[in-house]
Amino acid sequence: MGVILPTAFLSVDVLFSSCNPDVEKEEFTKGNIQLLDEIGETIIPATSGSPGAKAAKIGEFMKVYVTDCYTPEQQHIFWTGITKLKDMTKKKYHKEFSQLTLAQKQAVLKTFETESVNTPNQKQANGDAIQTGKGVENKEAANTAQFFPMIQHLTVFGYFTSKPGATEALRYIQTPGSYEGDVPYKKGEKAWAT
Repeated sequence: MGVILPTAFLSVDVLFSSCNPDVEKEEFTKGNIQLLDEIGETIIPATSGSPGAKAAKIGEFMKVYVTDCYTPEQQHIFWTGITKLKDMTKKKYHKEFSQLTLAQKQAVLKTFETESVNTPNQKQANGDAIQTGKGVENKEAANTAQFFPMIQHLTVFGYFTSKPGATEALRYIQTPGSYEGDVPYKKGEKAWAT
């Protein structure tokens, strides 16, 4: 019993530590959440007909989603991208991302989008690394390239599942009643929330 009991407690502790949702939680400072709101608002800005991503508190959504649903590897890609974005903004404009004009914010994100399109995916990069012997650079490039699709997906998903996105950017009926598979749609109308 003296040998088995401590081992049992140790294995349970190890098991639950691997499920710990706080892997990168300390990274979600107030400043980083505000930065995520700004990035989201650049991707989905407010218009006269609908609120933007900032109104949907997209930074708070990303905090929960990244912390609870992303693997440690995905979290690493996320934070590598955020760090690179901050560094790029300071180096190029000598300002924080939130202090940039809309055109400058769009230019920063366009750089990441271009990089994601022009860089092979992780699997291809690793295959090339075996052939070229440049594993670290190719893996980092692939990680950075995955950041823009990741932040774009988080913004769109978080926005359209939020109350402002579902009820103001889309048409929404809380209790629609019977199913209608063919609803007339006129060009320019809002799509329906599902």
